[in-house]
Amino acid sequence: MKYVTTYLPRKQRGAVMITALMILLLMTVFGVSTMDSNILEERMAGNMRDRNTAFQAAESALRVAEKWISDQTTLPNVRDITNSSDKSPLWDVSTAHPDYPTITNGSPWWELRDASWWAANGVVLSGSEVIPDVAAQPVYLIEKLPPSTESLEAAQSLDSSDIYLQVTARGVGGSASTIVLLQSVYKW
Repeated sequence: MKYVTTYLPRKQRGAVMITALMILLLMTVFGVSTMDSNILEERMAGNMRDRNTAFQAAESALRVAEKWISDQTTLPNVRDITNSSDKSPLWDVSTAHPDYPTITNGSPWWELRDASWWAANGVVLSGSEVIPDVAAQPVYLIEKLPPSTESLEAAQSLDSSDIYLQVTARGVGGSASTIVLLQSVYKW
């Protein structure tokens, strides 16, 4: 006679399933955090690209203004701010007029002026100087500065015939909220 052994299934407790679910949960958390990190890095890269575009636009306006200054054989007339048709880029710091850029509440004028003020009062790049892929074209203006005697060395070397022109350029990136302002001082 042969004996046949039959095995009856034992009750399972689900330890393998619980372990698999825990591993799956850990992998999901890791995947979500990696995805969030990648999204953040992509945003940072986009913002940096936009800022770089704004910087390049402002740099272009700065160079155009400096070239305009160097091309002048005589110092042009200072802008007559009472005449709305006068679009000379040269402003005089000593001019007392409500539209003239001045320091207000300890903040420099270039931080307080919006895009519409710049478009109305500055020189907007046009023609072959146009910058593609920006929310607004770069703009600049030039200020005739008074002689500076802030230091003893400056006062001793001050030549009354020297004229200093400060160029302020405003560049905008692909987004209208990305703005870069650059300045340079040009000795005439």
